[in-house]
Formats: sequence, structure tokens, C-alpha cells
Amino acid sequence: MVILTAIMRVAEGKGDVVEREFKKLTPKVLKDPGAIAYIVHRAVDEPNKFLIYEQYENEDAFKYHIQTEHFKAYRQATKDYYIGQNEVVFYKKIA
Repeated sequence: MVILTAIMRVAEGKGDVVEREFKKLTPKVLKDPGAIAYIVHRAVDEPNKFLIYEQYENEDAFKYHIQTEHFKAYRQATKDYYIGQNEVVFYKKIA
């Protein structure tokens, strides 16, 4: 199982645009083979900050996800909005 979180920040005033793109992306990701969970959160006190929780059956499913046309379209649509370095952490399930 592959689990990851990503914390991403967007430029001032771009949070609503990115939220709309995530809302378009999420149902498509959940149809990807091996995708178990894809949950996007937006910080209440910092609306330009997003936390994404992803869970896949295995590494191949994750690799498939990042090669899909819908993920590439999301990246293209939002590429100019992100600021700073994304904080991506991979986890392993222990219990």
C-alpha cells in the first residue's frame, strides 16, 4: 500500500481556482485502477494552503495516477499558481 500526503500553497487569490480544479480531478482519480482514497482539504485559517491525502493499493497504482491525462491536465491548469516547495511525505501503514 502507498500512502502519501502533500501540503501545497498557492498564490494569494488563487485558492478558489485551485479548489475548483481539485473538485474536477478527485472523482477521476478515484476511478483510477488501484486508487483507494484521494481527499483534498483546504486550511480554514489559511485558504491558500491545501492538504491532500492519497492512498493506493501499490506503487504501480500510484505511478499510473501520475501518468494519467486527468492528472496532467490538473497540473497544467494549476502550474502557475503554486508557490514555495510542496511538502510530500510517503507513509507505510503499520496498524
